[in-house]
Amino acid sequence: HEIENNEFATYFVIEFSDKIIGYVGLWLVVDQAQITTIAISKAFRGYGLGQLLLKYAMNYARFSCDVMSLEVRIDNDVAQHVYRNLGFQNGGKRKNYYGEGEDALVMWVNLK
Repeated sequence: HEIENNEFATYFVIEFSDKIIGYVGLWLVVDQAQITTIAISKAFRGYGLGQLLLKYAMNYARFSCDVMSLEVRIDNDVAQHVYRNLGFQNGGKRKNYYGEGEDALVMWVNLK
């Protein structure tokens, strides 16, 4: 449904041996981009593929958006480090975003 019916949604994937090993999803709404999902298969983590996907999404969004944001688990230090290296800054918290008391850190970056 999301891929076929959401006019704001865009997805990019990384394939290896005809299998999807990573993907990123984003919404482009007016002048803002929102990363809705990003994942790399466990066997392929640590090779910079997540950063590569995010850079690609940022460059794509830069043509029509001024700002990009995302939510990340408060305790996901590895992902936060990647995001900060790409210029993302802390923007606040979303209480109980993931349920069961688990908060999200909102991060954003200027694309222009």
